[in-house]
Amino acid sequence: MEKEKKQQINTPTAIIVAGFLVMLAILLTRGGSGATPKDKTLSEQVGVSKTSLAECVKTFDKDAFAKKIEFSVGSAMKGETGAGTPYSIVIGVNGVKSKINGAESYENVKKVIDEVITGKVTTAYTGEVPPIEDGEHILGNPKTAKVTIIEYSDFECPFCARFHPILERIINESNGSIAWVYRQFPLVQIHQHAMERAIASECIAKIKGNDAFWKYGDLLFKLVAPVEAPVDQQL
Repeated sequence: MEKEKKQQINTPTAIIVAGFLVMLAILLTRGGSGATPKDKTLSEQVGVSKTSLAECVKTFDKDAFAKKIEFSVGSAMKGETGAGTPYSIVIGVNGVKSKINGAESYENVKKVIDEVITGKVTTAYTGEVPPIEDGEHILGNPKTAKVTIIEYSDFECPFCARFHPILERIINESNGSIAWVYRQFPLVQIHQHAMERAIASECIAKIKGNDAFWKYGDLLFKLVAPVEAPVDQQL
């Protein structure tokens, strides 16, 4: 199973801020009325200007964000050993829970979902995943879906980038019977820009909404797979 080693996320705020100053200071070709997607920053491609993103990032409460992630991840992975990203909890409307630790194949994900629906799982989930709250990043409707997948992921993780389109396919084929919740788990000790990308995505959601968040996430993952993005790629 492909996964990355779990790391602590409590990086000092000063390092996070310094990273943002470096990333946001790098200049790329400006997007315009006649610009192609390649000429635009990722935020511009989802309808958010560079200025709006920079202003949001500047005022973003990074300490509170890091603490929220630490609590959520710590609860969700309580008792787990060797957990990393991506890490997904599969929850049935029947209350049965299972887990997917790593970038599993489409077939294996379908198998876990089917097991949850039937109530007979191979690997039960025994952690304490926090309940879904208003304002989370969700595709589908957890209140009506037969199965909800809560995924902890990192926008700079190559295994997460590989797993992302698999979950997209699962959701697209489910006809509303499966919901997908994305939760942040930036592995800051492994990925230099993981926290920056996580915060930028939160700002996109704040400015433009849930649909823009998912579109932006797709673009971020395209920077990772099949190779790492150039260091001068602007958010």
